[in-house]
Amino acid sequence: MKLVLARGNCLLLRDDDSIIYPLSKFLTDRFSNAHTRELAAQSLRIFYRFCCAYRVELVQLAVEGRCLSYEHTRRLVRLCFRPLPEIEALSDKKIVLLTSSHTGKPPHDMPQAVEPNTADKRLNHISSFLNFFCDVFIEPNTLASTMRAQVKQEYQRVSQQLTTSIAGTKQGHHHNIKSLPSDKFLTIIRAIFVRPEELFVCQSGEISRSILRDRAMALLACEGLRPGTLGNVVRSDFRPESRHLVIKDNRAKRAQCTTNTPVLKLGSSTLVNSASETMIVLWPFTTAAVQDYITGERDAVQSKHLQNRSNGFLFLNEKGEPIKHRASITELFNRLGKRLRQLGLLDVGNDPYFEKQRQYDFYGYVLRHSSASLFLEYKGTDERALDSMKVRFGWTTNSKQPERYAARALSDHANVDLMKFSAELVFEASAKLPIKERRNGI
Repeated sequence: MKLVLARGNCLLLRDDDSIIYPLSKFLTDRFSNAHTRELAAQSLRIFYRFCCAYRVELVQLAVEGRCLSYEHTRRLVRLCFRPLPEIEALSDKKIVLLTSSHTGKPPHDMPQAVEPNTADKRLNHISSFLNFFCDVFIEPNTLASTMRAQVKQEYQRVSQQLTTSIAGTKQGHHHNIKSLPSDKFLTIIRAIFVRPEELFVCQSGEISRSILRDRAMALLACEGLRPGTLGNVVRSDFRPESRHLVIKDNRAKRAQCTTNTPVLKLGSSTLVNSASETMIVLWPFTTAAVQDYITGERDAVQSKHLQNRSNGFLFLNEKGEPIKHRASITELFNRLGKRLRQLGLLDVGNDPYFEKQRQYDFYGYVLRHSSASLFLEYKGTDERALDSMKVRFGWTTNSKQPERYAARALSDHANVDLMKFSAELVFEASAKLPIKERRNGI
């Protein structure tokens, strides 16, 4: 199977290039973000293989007032733990055999099993498709109201079972937020701004030719920008006089946009009330770093070419073109993380949240998480601060992300208070005679 785009339509094709219409319509109608659509398409490919292996015909089941059986959903859950290439390479008979509940091991313990969070997302996509299929294809073509009600109830039952079948995922737990301690985060910011020649180097150890660009991008990540957003900023979005940065969708300025293109998250979505498009005030040193890049490297790169190839984007590659691939931004943060480790700036020390690690993990989103944690440390955790976080960090109005960061901040604060209390107790006890001597009246 493969996913193709044709005149704005998203088509999921069989191996013989025939269109799977219900799946294609779901992807076209429900997803405008290329990355999310690609993930949903992968989930639907798994569901399609499952239906083929088990000879599931949703229309025929609906005629009988049914949807997937309880056993079907259990086996579908097991299949969602397997890698997609393996699933599409298996025969129908093998899929039935491997998804049987008699195979022994729990699905998450199977060889090459994907993470529970990945399997959970797949099941949520499949659940969304089933609800879409019921609303768009089944209900409008079912005449009897009693049959419509019965089918609707069956689809709701299956949807509930799919979305709640994987327990124990800790992705949403506040202790799982990969943020750096504030003092460590501020030390890294200082190093990025003051000592960029030590951090932005090429493999030979020489200073990178894009040192000013990389420094500016890293500091914007420290402001909380997502990695994809960094490659989406245009020159006119940056307003140094007022230190503002406008964050909006700029994909229309690109000649071509693929799933690998850095874009604003939910930027083109008309189905989600997204706060991704906003305007933030930058720190003075970030503003200075971006301005240094513009008047230094950016102007120099553009002057090498007769034609302006930037399309107005702020951050350019060595050819004077916008950054085309997300991998380029990922590689920037990989190199930065490597240098931070070499310089000892990611050493864990006595951090209780990372007692089994010598050094902190580092990637682009770590800086975003650290920025959000620092924001709450300075602003507090009241309702007004949490609402302002949604604007600052581009979360939807009903997002629960601020509450996660607040829970982490309150937990950290409680630990600090208890450590202080513990130190006071130890000090007071040490100032007195030992218990044995007091018992003997000495």
